[in-house]
Amino acid sequence: MKKTAVIPVIALLLVTGCSTAEAKSDSGPSTAPETTKPASPAAAETVVEDPEQKACLELLGTGGKGPLYQAISVVRFSDGTYSLGGSSETSRLNTDVQAIAKNAPQDMVPALSELSTALDGTGPAAARSFDPFAWSGAVTELLARCAPFEADDEAAPLAPGLAAEGISTVYPGYPLLVNAASVDYRVAAWFERRLVDGRLVALAPGLYAPYDPNIPDLQTYYVSTSVAGDGAMKRTVFPDSGAAASWSGVRAGTEEP
Repeated sequence: MKKTAVIPVIALLLVTGCSTAEAKSDSGPSTAPETTKPASPAAAETVVEDPEQKACLELLGTGGKGPLYQAISVVRFSDGTYSLGGSSETSRLNTDVQAIAKNAPQDMVPALSELSTALDGTGPAAARSFDPFAWSGAVTELLARCAPFEADDEAAPLAPGLAAEGISTVYPGYPLLVNAASVDYRVAAWFERRLVDGRLVALAPGLYAPYDPNIPDLQTYYVSTSVAGDGAMKRTVFPDSGAAASWSGVRAGTEEP
């Protein structure tokens, strides 16, 4: 993925030769070098960074360690219940998210504000005021909006002993096609804008790649450069792919073995 950089443009004023007054007083042929005129402001080219892209890059960070990933890890969902797993870093994380919100596009601010609700205190009072449905909705929106700005992982080899053709021996029933609606909300949100027909390739329990109908051989997806899902499973199958697009506790979807 190419990232847009902010390039300040500085007009260089190269002034050489005689002054205007000296040039007028000289009756002979002018031999003074030409004076280079300063570039006009209108001629200066400025590359303006897209506010949405800037906000997303700050949220995602690098190596799967940005504020968005960290905020998601604070809330743990399990069997219809949730818990807030705050730490000494939660307050700092909340400050980071709020700072990003100040310069983010206006239509992105509500989701960022909702994201902060899980970071603004983790005691009983915070738990009583926390709305898990609104919060997961905000996470879904932010993941979907920011996924296009995440750098793709380098194609990584499989872990030793996990040859693609024998993966079903280790994880019976995989790989298989599943509907995005059947998987963890974080994975579904991450791939929301990348899917051709609303389906994913489940590579292992909690690990997925976007399905392309033009590439029907599911074994080929084991070297995919855009895999997302459970962090532990991703490290097992793609040990060198990094932590981007991975979260803790991503379980197999309802359509998987």
